[in-house]
Amino acid sequence: WYLYLIYTLINEPYRYDYFQGARIMPIFKRIGMNLELIKNIGGINKKIRDLLSKRASEADAILFEVLTALLWVRNGWDVKVLEEGKGTKTPDFQVSKDGEIWQVECKRQKKTATYAYAETAKRQIMISHISKLLVQHNILLDINFHVELVSLPDTYLKNLIEDLIPKVQNAGKLISNNEVDIDVSFIDIKAIQKYLEKYYLKNNSPQLIELIANKAVDNSGFTSGVMGSFFLVGEGEANNMYISDVFNAYGVQCYCDAEAAIKAKARDVKNQINDAIKQFSSDIKGIIHIGMETFDGPEVEKERANKIKRTLRQIDTRSSNLRWVYFHFFQSYTRANEDWIIDETVDSVTAYVNPIPLIQKKFLIIPEDSDTIEQESHWNRPLP
Repeated sequence: WYLYLIYTLINEPYRYDYFQGARIMPIFKRIGMNLELIKNIGGINKKIRDLLSKRASEADAILFEVLTALLWVRNGWDVKVLEEGKGTKTPDFQVSKDGEIWQVECKRQKKTATYAYAETAKRQIMISHISKLLVQHNILLDINFHVELVSLPDTYLKNLIEDLIPKVQNAGKLISNNEVDIDVSFIDIKAIQKYLEKYYLKNNSPQLIELIANKAVDNSGFTSGVMGSFFLVGEGEANNMYISDVFNAYGVQCYCDAEAAIKAKARDVKNQINDAIKQFSSDIKGIIHIGMETFDGPEVEKERANKIKRTLRQIDTRSSNLRWVYFHFFQSYTRANEDWIIDETVDSVTAYVNPIPLIQKKFLIIPEDSDTIEQESHWNRPLP
């Protein structure tokens, strides 16, 4: 799928999936920038063969390993990918420089927490009960739930707004109670039609979403739909649907600030760290790199930071050879004027046994000469 995304962007851009591609293109761009360095990593060919033939479902994890190995090469270290022992676990690779040897283990969290998938599914069901009503009146809703979505009936939104929407004449607050706040506004259909006089408009594209919302939005919590005239570009029917006219549209932006939901989506790294420590040999100092994506907002990341701090305080560095942990946080976007944008934040902690940093370059994906954030986390900045 990742290779297909790359193929379509290069050869059939009218089929390209902007939202999924935004996660992948920055990774392959970095690999392409340093391909010769990657080719010289000992044991890397077997790792790539395994990715393509045996472990395709582990693509995120293996690509993270490749980027991490490349990071150490870019910092002047010799890197060797280690073979997995039969019946025993080993670190991912070994790095050496000036007679000094370290072992490195990589852990990549899944893109989204299981809870977030369940919440998304629930949100889509709730919206499906009101989508026909919303599109009929060209409604744009901004919904902030204060309780867990999974605790509400599927028809919760329908029961609240079904009688109110046909009477709405002005933008503003529609509902406010202990469970939810809902703001309502109207989609500028004429602005979309004016755009279509000059340009093609791809269905399910960032351009369409920005026209509906009248601003750039975070697609992970946004649901929309249109009634209009559609046509296909190119052969077949694979992500190549375009719009020639729009009659009606709707959009719903959802967020949940319930404490239980925030805690459920804020995943700790305790299991990753403990598993990595078990894979270290007893005679070589160890380093862990952990990769995470930050799609759930600053409140979730603040709670995750608290969980990570508690986990780190529980690690007894005297009983293990763990010396450094690097945390790599990623977030990708796509916008009407850019195929992809990537944010990356890197934090590190040390056991203070070997407190001098071993690497100066820390970003896995973002080039050193780009706009980087050194003293701030990207999720605390406004969305691009």
